[in-house]
Amino acid sequence: MTVAAGRLEVETPDHVVLRYDLAGAGNRGFAAVLDFLIATVIAFTALVVLSLGGAFTGASFFVVGGLTLILTLVLIWSYFILLEWLWNGQTIGKRAYRLRVINEDGSPAGFTAVLIRNLIRLVDFLPAFYGVGVMVIVLTPKSQRLGDLAAGTYVVRAPKPQVDWFALRTVTPLGAGRTAETRRMPGEAQRLVREFVARESRLAPTERARIAAVIAAKLRPYTVDEGGEQLDDIDLIRAIARSLRATAESRR
Repeated sequence: MTVAAGRLEVETPDHVVLRYDLAGAGNRGFAAVLDFLIATVIAFTALVVLSLGGAFTGASFFVVGGLTLILTLVLIWSYFILLEWLWNGQTIGKRAYRLRVINEDGSPAGFTAVLIRNLIRLVDFLPAFYGVGVMVIVLTPKSQRLGDLAAGTYVVRAPKPQVDWFALRTVTPLGAGRTAETRRMPGEAQRLVREFVARESRLAPTERARIAAVIAAKLRPYTVDEGGEQLDDIDLIRAIARSLRATAESRR
C-alpha cells in the first residue's frame, strides 16, 4: 500500500493494483453535515414518538433530560455504525458526496473497524464541529482523522462506476460469446475484471487459473443465476467483460 499525491494504491495478493483518491476535509465535512442533519431528524422523531406514547410520563425533569441525551447519542451513533457496516462503507451523506470507508486492503470496512472509528468520533468532534478531526485530516499524509488512525480505515472517493471501454478492448480474444448478467457491480469488482482481461495473455497458465479463481469467487455473488451451465472461472470473467463492454457500447 502506498500513498502519493492524494492517491491510495493497494496491491491485492493477486498483484492487481487498486487505486483510490483520498477524500479531503471539504467533501468529508459536507457529508458529515448532511449525515448529522439526517441523524438528528431521526433522533428527534423517535423522541417525539416516545413522548406521545407516554414513555416519559411521571419521570422527573433530570431523568427525562438524561434519557433524552442518552437516546439521542445512541441513535446518532447507530446511524453511522449500522450504515457504514451494512451499506458497503457508506452513509447517506457519503453516498451523496460519493465517498466510501475502506480497509487497508481496499475492502469495505468491517464491523469492528466501523465501531472503533465511530466511537472515537466524539474525540474528533472536539472542541466544536470536528475541530480535532479536521486538523488531523489536514496534517496526516493519508487524510485520516483519529478514528481512521485507530481503526486502520480510509475515506476515499467512490465515483459512480464508469465502464472503461478501451480497457476492455484488449489483446485477450473476447470475441463473440456468452455474456453474464450481473446485479449492480461495485467499481472495485469492475476494475478486477478489466485488469484480468488486460493481463491474462501475459500470465502463465497455472498463474492465470489461480488468479482467475480468486477473482471469480469475488464476482459470483453479483451474477444472476439463470439455471444454465455454470461457467468456469476464466469464462465467467470473460463473460462479465463482454457484458460490461456491451453496456458501454450501448451508451456511446
